[in-house]
Amino acid sequence: MDKAIKSDPARRSLAALTPLERYTPPAIFFHWAVALLIVIAYAAVITKGYLPRGSAPRALSMVIHEWAGVLALVLAVPRLLWRVVKGAPPAPPDQAWFVRTGSSLVHLLLYVFMFAQPVLGYLTLNAGGHVLTIPGLDIALPQFIGQDDATRRSIKDIHETIGNAFYWVIGLHALAALWHHYFRRDDTLRRMM
Repeated sequence: MDKAIKSDPARRSLAALTPLERYTPPAIFFHWAVALLIVIAYAAVITKGYLPRGSAPRALSMVIHEWAGVLALVLAVPRLLWRVVKGAPPAPPDQAWFVRTGSSLVHLLLYVFMFAQPVLGYLTLNAGGHVLTIPGLDIALPQFIGQDDATRRSIKDIHETIGNAFYWVIGLHALAALWHHYFRRDDTLRRMM
């Protein structure tokens, strides 16, 4: 039992009645797998910026970025379906309305990001005339739009703008989890572990 609950008799009795309601194991897997792929995608594209144009390491960074994005999208689909079917554990009963509202908004934005970013990245590749093939199988993924440099630049700008904005949303999500864990001392973070 955490310190905040121990020091407050009302919360202590509530905690005794309500066991820790965790996310399901598949939800936890999807959360951390997609999070890891997003970190890899960001790390790869940042690394690319430090490498010389035309170099093999720069090309490898882009391949890693592209496939991390594709795999994140592939896992985001069952993640969203699982969330729709199984839901999420209820928020702690003592959370203020603005915390619940903020949490819902950030989660909605994260889901939009999980789908929009990989799709925009993939469309950027399509418009640039690039084809992704499954490594080792030489199976090309489908092209959804034709090659067009003006379209590529427009989609790429949107992809990069959303990517930059989401540094803040992802950071807010992580800071909120740490705030719950270290300052509120509630079970919000532990529910996803």
